[in-house]
Amino acid sequence: MRFIVLALALVLTAANTEPTIRSLVQQKNYEQAFELAQTNAAKDDRRAHFWLGWFYERGQGTETDVTKAAQHYRAASDLGLGAGSWHVGYMIDKGIIEGEPEEAFAFFQKAADQGFVNGYVSMAVMQATGRGTPLNYEAALMNYMGAAQLGSAHAAQGVGVMLNTGQGVDKNKPEAAAWFLFSAARGNQTGATNFRLTLSEIENPDQPAIVKRAEAIADEMGFPVNITIVDGEVQWSKPAE
Repeated sequence: MRFIVLALALVLTAANTEPTIRSLVQQKNYEQAFELAQTNAAKDDRRAHFWLGWFYERGQGTETDVTKAAQHYRAASDLGLGAGSWHVGYMIDKGIIEGEPEEAFAFFQKAADQGFVNGYVSMAVMQATGRGTPLNYEAALMNYMGAAQLGSAHAAQGVGVMLNTGQGVDKNKPEAAAWFLFSAARGNQTGATNFRLTLSEIENPDQPAIVKRAEAIADEMGFPVNITIVDGEVQWSKPAE
């Protein structure tokens, strides 16, 4: 229930100005989009601050300036936007701006608390490696699972990694393969690569059983998949939503 509430909160965060800025970006009219973002950021529009961070980070509509990008992402974060919090954490974690891993983790946690799915995924990555926070496989698995329930295919393949390596759970390659397959069928390329690799590591893999399990996971998560076996090869395509 907690994750469902967070998902609904995420949907409700977008301000009315965003579609206009986004449509200008989609049209590659970056200069006009940048000007509109500046105007609305002056009114404490958190989405406008986020877009300014995006423009400065990528040098679209203005000169690249990662310091200004971080400032606007922080402003969006302070105004309650999870995407802004996550981007600050990402920039710290990747060494784009100064900061310690612990600070990056705190921003990822803030992003998760604000309902941003990638916050859970990034927390899980750091918890599974002990970077910026104590090593905690159980917490990592919980956050991967929570993000998968919110629709993150990347998180689903993270669950597969933990099952494949036995981090926090008993090692189970067929179950890992099913999670990788579910992730791949949801469009994640890393999941697709890991599925094929893991399948090759299982002696006489029961492909129909793995497909059936992946479909069961999809039902449990509430996201449809299209998976078939053709001439002995597992194939999939991401369903339209």
